[in-house]
Amino acid sequence: MRLNSRNRQRRSSLELSMTSMIDVVFLLLIFFLVTTTFVRPERQIVSSIQSNQRRAASKPSALEPAIVDVQKLGADVVYKIGAVTTDDLREVKKVLQAFENKADGAYVRVADDVPFESAAKAIGACRASGFPAVAWLPKAD
Repeated sequence: MRLNSRNRQRRSSLELSMTSMIDVVFLLLIFFLVTTTFVRPERQIVSSIQSNQRRAASKPSALEPAIVDVQKLGADVVYKIGAVTTDDLREVKKVLQAFENKADGAYVRVADDVPFESAAKAIGACRASGFPAVAWLPKAD
């Protein structure tokens, strides 16, 4: 008979209060909901490349881009912009300043046998003429 009385005491002492456990669970749930930041999925974010393409498509430019060809003619390096061919950088700057579509940028095409210093001077002339972006292109033969 004593075994039964001991079992009853053990059972009564093993009861846990679930109220405090539920409170803790709800507090943790509220904490995680409040501190969570919701991020848009990457596929829904519009990239700047797409928006730039849309802007470029909406404003077509009828003007020719500024292309400076840097070539070696004999021992001299010449700069060719459209129909103008010169070896003077001041004249290159003067011709480039006449371009209206400076926001489109300028391109410098350099032949393989041209020294780096001449290509760098052509890029510098484009920047000094007010072009915000200058791209270097290897000349295709």
